Amino acid sequence: MVRDREPKRPEAVGEFGKRLRDARAQLEEKDQASTSRSGAMGMALRITSELVVAVVVGTGIGWALDRWLGTMPLFLLVFFGLGTAAGINNVVRSARAMHKPGDTPGT
Repeated sequence: MVRDREPKRPEAVGEFGKRLRDARAQLEEKDQASTSRSGAMGMALRITSELVVAVVVGTGIGWALDRWLGTMPLFLLVFFGLGTAAGINNVVRSARAMHKPGDTPGT
């Protein structure tokens, strides 16, 4: 026996279209939130690596100079301090670039 199909009503098609648009909008919102979180994680990783690399490079230069010149703790301490200062400067610069005036309400 063949089932009789009821013809599609325009109201049902319109309702389906509205539900479909709502579902797509929700998916887009989730995608934007996910992208925002991954962007923040990427920025945090970048800032952390900039700080660590600056300290390691400064310390390495100081150690190499001390070894070459035979003045063991002097250049190591000086360049460790310079590397730390450079790393902190990079972190502050990156944080300022992330927080531009006008990004948040009230600024």
